[in-house]
Amino acid sequence: MSEADEGRAAVYAAEIAAFEGTSYEAIVPFDSLVGLAATITSAAWWPHGPIDIRRAKAGAGSSSARQRAGDTPVVRLAEPQLTTATLVHELAHVLAGVAAGHGPRFRRAHVDLAGCAFGSVEAGWLLDAYAAMGLELGQRSWPEAPVRGRASGPVAL
Repeated sequence: MSEADEGRAAVYAAEIAAFEGTSYEAIVPFDSLVGLAATITSAAWWPHGPIDIRRAKAGAGSSSARQRAGDTPVVRLAEPQLTTATLVHELAHVLAGVAAGHGPRFRRAHVDLAGCAFGSVEAGWLLDAYAAMGLELGQRSWPEAPVRGRASGPVAL
Protein backbone atom coordinates (compact mmCIF):
# COMPACT_ATOMS: atom_id res chain seq x y z
CA MET A 1 0.00 0.00 0.00
CA SER A 2 1.37 3.42 -0.93
CA GLU A 3 2.07 6.04 1.71
CA ALA A 4 -0.76 8.19 0.28
CA ASP A 5 -3.17 5.29 0.72
CA GLU A 6 -2.35 4.41 4.32
CA GLY A 7 -5.52 6.18 5.54
CA ARG A 8 -7.83 4.30 3.16
CA ALA A 9 -9.78 2.35 5.80
CA ALA A 10 -10.17 5.48 7.93
CA VAL A 11 -11.44 7.44 4.91
CA TYR A 12 -14.06 4.77 4.26
CA ALA A 13 -15.09 4.83 7.92
CA ALA A 14 -15.34 8.64 7.83
CA GLU A 15 -17.57 8.45 4.74
CA ILE A 16 -19.86 6.02 6.51
CA ALA A 17 -20.00 8.30 9.54
CA ALA A 18 -20.77 11.32 7.36
CA PHE A 19 -23.25 9.93 4.84
CA GLU A 20 -24.67 6.56 5.97
CA GLY A 21 -28.46 6.73 6.13
CA THR A 22 -28.69 9.88 4.00
CA SER A 23 -29.99 10.28 0.48
CA TYR A 24 -26.36 10.57 -0.68
CA GLU A 25 -26.01 6.82 -0.10
CA ALA A 26 -29.22 5.91 -1.93
CA ILE A 27 -28.90 4.11 -5.26
CA VAL A 28 -29.87 6.43 -8.13
CA PRO A 29 -30.06 5.95 -11.91
CA PHE A 30 -26.68 5.83 -13.64
CA ASP A 31 -27.72 8.64 -16.01
CA SER A 32 -28.36 10.93 -13.02
CA LEU A 33 -24.79 10.39 -11.86
CA VAL A 34 -23.46 11.07 -15.35
CA GLY A 35 -25.46 14.31 -15.36
CA LEU A 36 -24.14 15.42 -11.98
CA ALA A 37 -20.58 14.61 -13.05
CA ALA A 38 -21.05 16.66 -16.23
CA THR A 39 -22.37 19.60 -14.21
CA ILE A 40 -19.36 19.52 -11.90
CA THR A 41 -16.70 18.87 -14.53
CA SER A 42 -18.01 21.49 -16.96
CA ALA A 43 -17.88 24.26 -14.34
CA ALA A 44 -15.32 27.02 -14.82
CA TRP A 45 -13.40 26.11 -11.64
CA TRP A 46 -12.89 22.40 -12.58
CA PRO A 47 -9.26 22.07 -13.72
CA HIS A 48 -9.32 18.68 -15.50
CA GLY A 49 -11.81 19.01 -18.34
CA PRO A 50 -14.35 16.30 -19.14
CA ILE A 51 -14.31 12.98 -17.32
CA ASP A 52 -15.38 9.69 -18.82
CA ILE A 53 -18.04 8.12 -16.54
CA ARG A 54 -18.71 4.44 -17.24
CA ARG A 55 -20.46 1.52 -15.66
CA ALA A 56 -18.04 -0.93 -14.07
CA LYS A 57 -18.01 -4.47 -15.43
CA ALA A 58 -20.94 -6.65 -14.44
CA GLY A 59 -20.35 -8.14 -11.03
CA ALA A 60 -17.83 -5.49 -9.95
CA GLY A 61 -18.23 -4.73 -6.26
CA SER A 62 -16.44 -1.40 -6.13
CA SER A 63 -16.05 1.76 -8.16
CA SER A 64 -12.76 3.28 -9.32
CA ALA A 65 -11.04 6.28 -10.85
CA ARG A 66 -8.11 5.73 -13.19
CA GLN A 67 -5.95 7.82 -15.45
CA ARG A 68 -3.09 6.78 -17.68
CA ALA A 69 -0.52 9.40 -18.62
CA GLY A 70 -2.13 12.01 -20.83
CA ASP A 71 -5.45 10.17 -21.12
CA THR A 72 -8.85 11.45 -20.05
CA PRO A 73 -9.62 10.22 -16.51
CA VAL A 74 -12.13 7.38 -16.33
CA VAL A 75 -14.51 6.82 -13.44
CA ARG A 76 -16.15 3.41 -13.31
CA LEU A 77 -19.22 3.07 -11.10
CA ALA A 78 -20.22 -0.37 -9.82
CA GLU A 79 -23.92 -1.26 -9.66
CA PRO A 80 -24.03 -1.58 -5.84
CA GLN A 81 -22.38 1.86 -5.55
CA LEU A 82 -24.51 3.99 -7.88
CA THR A 83 -24.76 6.77 -5.29
CA THR A 84 -23.91 10.45 -5.29
CA ALA A 85 -21.52 9.84 -2.37
CA THR A 86 -19.57 7.33 -4.46
CA LEU A 87 -19.48 9.65 -7.47
CA VAL A 88 -18.14 12.50 -5.31
CA HIS A 89 -15.51 10.14 -3.85
CA GLU A 90 -14.33 9.06 -7.31
CA LEU A 91 -14.32 12.63 -8.66
CA ALA A 92 -12.17 13.57 -5.66
CA HIS A 93 -9.59 11.05 -6.86
CA VAL A 94 -9.55 12.80 -10.23
CA LEU A 95 -9.37 16.28 -8.71
CA ALA A 96 -6.54 15.36 -6.34
CA GLY A 97 -4.78 13.16 -8.88
CA VAL A 98 -5.24 9.43 -8.70
CA ALA A 99 -1.70 9.00 -7.35
CA ALA A 100 -2.80 10.86 -4.19
CA GLY A 101 -4.60 7.72 -3.02
CA HIS A 102 -6.73 8.49 0.04
CA GLY A 103 -4.15 10.81 1.56
CA PRO A 104 -4.45 14.45 2.65
CA ARG A 105 -4.71 15.87 -0.88
CA PHE A 106 -7.56 13.47 -1.70
CA ARG A 107 -9.36 14.39 1.53
CA ARG A 108 -9.15 18.12 0.66
CA ALA A 109 -10.61 17.36 -2.78
CA HIS A 110 -13.30 15.16 -1.22
CA VAL A 111 -14.49 17.89 1.15
CA ASP A 112 -14.41 20.48 -1.65
CA LEU A 113 -16.52 18.26 -3.89
CA ALA A 114 -18.95 17.39 -1.08
CA GLY A 115 -19.53 21.12 -0.63
CA CYS A 116 -19.91 21.65 -4.36
CA ALA A 117 -22.29 18.74 -4.96
CA PHE A 118 -24.19 18.63 -1.66
CA GLY A 119 -23.67 21.88 0.30
CA SER A 120 -21.75 23.34 3.21
CA VAL A 121 -23.62 21.36 5.88
CA GLU A 122 -22.74 18.06 4.25
CA ALA A 123 -19.13 19.13 3.68
CA GLY A 124 -19.08 19.90 7.42
CA TRP A 125 -20.27 16.36 8.19
CA LEU A 126 -17.32 15.00 6.21
CA LEU A 127 -14.88 17.44 7.83
CA ASP A 128 -16.12 16.39 11.28
CA ALA A 129 -15.82 12.70 10.39
CA TYR A 130 -12.26 13.17 9.11
CA ALA A 131 -11.34 15.07 12.28
CA ALA A 132 -12.83 12.31 14.45
CA MET A 133 -10.61 9.80 12.60
CA GLY A 134 -7.55 12.02 13.08
CA LEU A 135 -7.27 12.60 9.32
CA GLU A 136 -5.95 15.97 8.19
CA LEU A 137 -6.70 17.68 4.89
CA GLY A 138 -3.98 18.63 2.45
CA GLN A 139 -3.50 21.85 0.58
CA ARG A 140 -5.65 22.76 -2.40
CA SER A 141 -3.77 23.18 -5.69
CA TRP A 142 -6.92 23.77 -7.75
CA PRO A 143 -9.37 26.68 -7.80
CA GLU A 144 -11.80 26.76 -4.90
CA ALA A 145 -15.06 25.09 -5.87
CA PRO A 146 -18.34 26.92 -5.39
CA VAL A 147 -20.41 25.62 -2.48
CA ARG A 148 -23.89 24.46 -3.37
CA GLY A 149 -26.58 26.71 -1.98
CA ARG A 150 -24.42 29.80 -2.03
CA ALA A 151 -24.31 32.26 -4.94
CA SER A 152 -23.82 29.44 -7.45
CA GLY A 153 -23.11 25.74 -7.57
CA PRO A 154 -24.22 22.54 -9.25
CA VAL A 155 -27.73 21.24 -9.14
CA ALA A 156 -28.13 18.19 -6.94
CA LEU A 157 -30.11 15.13 -7.93
